[in-house]
Amino acid sequence: MNPAIEKLTSYVSELEQIQDFASLEAKAEHIGKINLVKNAIGQLYLCDKYEINASSLVNVLPPTENPNFCYLAVHENESSNPADWQEVEFDGKQVSLAGGDLVIRK
Repeated sequence: MNPAIEKLTSYVSELEQIQDFASLEAKAEHIGKINLVKNAIGQLYLCDKYEINASSLVNVLPPTENPNFCYLAVHENESSNPADWQEVEFDGKQVSLAGGDLVIRK
């Protein structure tokens, strides 16, 4: 397992052991901290799973001219003619991308 994930998981365990708080606000802040660390762990798992690292290229798709327009992933089949292209499916389904979505190249 990723050492950063191990360390953060250990830190969450420590935080979850704390039961006494000076105020309701302190307890809420503490729960917020636990949630932030758990979120960071989830993000690290995602990066590990898909081998995303600091040198990966992350781009935001630009907005489209019309909110009804979208981006599609296609396999160009070594052709510059769009009639020869095949739409890429993910888990057997079309995936439409919109302006603001991320494209990650690892």
